[in-house]
Amino acid sequence: MSELRKMQDEEIKKTLNDTISDLTVLRHKASTGSLDNPARIKQLRKNKARILTLLNEKKKTQSK
Repeated sequence: MSELRKMQDEEIKKTLNDTISDLTVLRHKASTGSLDNPARIKQLRKNKARILTLLNEKKKTQSK
């Protein structure tokens, strides 16, 4: 989370898009049964939530 706080907004949004695309690929692999590490889906979901939380925090501080 501290690494994310150091990033610029554009980098954070790029990281979010990468996370979402990775999550989509892993979900597809899980549905076909060729997923090697099912715990990776949980990690990516948590990372996505962290990134969205950080973006919402930044938005709130900018609006004040």
